[in-house]
Amino acid sequence: MDGGVPGREVAHGGELMRGAATDANVSSGANAAFADPRKEFDRKAVCGDPEQVNGSVKSGLSKADNFDTLQVGMASFHPKVGGAALYKNVF
Repeated sequence: MDGGVPGREVAHGGELMRGAATDANVSSGANAAFADPRKEFDRKAVCGDPEQVNGSVKSGLSKADNFDTLQVGMASFHPKVGGAALYKNVF
């Protein structure tokens, strides 16, 4: 918690991730970058209009989906094709 305000970590998540990329660059000479996609996905996530992120996916499961534990597929809560395009717009 940041100052005891619920959700504040989320509000500052972009800055934290940008700082992590900078730290990686400084400490290891990496060429990491961070692009914050939250504005692109505003009102387009699960149940958005248009929905660009999968909700809970229970069809087309494979052995890698660990079905016994989660009972949802790996595509759950990951971008759809249109969502991948939204990520592209950020870069």
